[in-house]
Amino acid sequence: MIYINKKTLPHCYIEEKKFDWGEPYDDITPIFNLSVNPELSDIEYTIEVLGKNNFKINLEKLYNILLNQEENDRIEYFNTPIVHRDFLLINIQKYLHSNENQISPWEQSHDRYPTENDYLESIEKDLNRILLFDRKEY
Repeated sequence: MIYINKKTLPHCYIEEKKFDWGEPYDDITPIFNLSVNPELSDIEYTIEVLGKNNFKINLEKLYNILLNQEENDRIEYFNTPIVHRDFLLINIQKYLHSNENQISPWEQSHDRYPTENDYLESIEKDLNRILLFDRKEY
């Protein structure tokens, strides 16, 4: 059976499959919302991708990094000064609040899904655009 799980954000395309020996499993593919204005700065673009796709861990880390002005030390590929820090922090807070009660597919089972960073790196490759996030997983 194939269906869309709308209980998670992002929604997921789910296909029920079976291993060679007959045990069933679900092949789960998140359906990311990547309709983001490509003309945004790298940091604004990253915030939009993180927020629209419920990457809570990375949003919270990015909020703290920007709040503490640690972007040059903690974000790989960061190379432009931040002009409107308050605007960025408010935007992150907006997404954190709107995603507060949303469950992401990678939160449902820690042993079966890739991590947020794995998905973000995959999105980077698909978009051919660098996302600015803390690549260390704690």
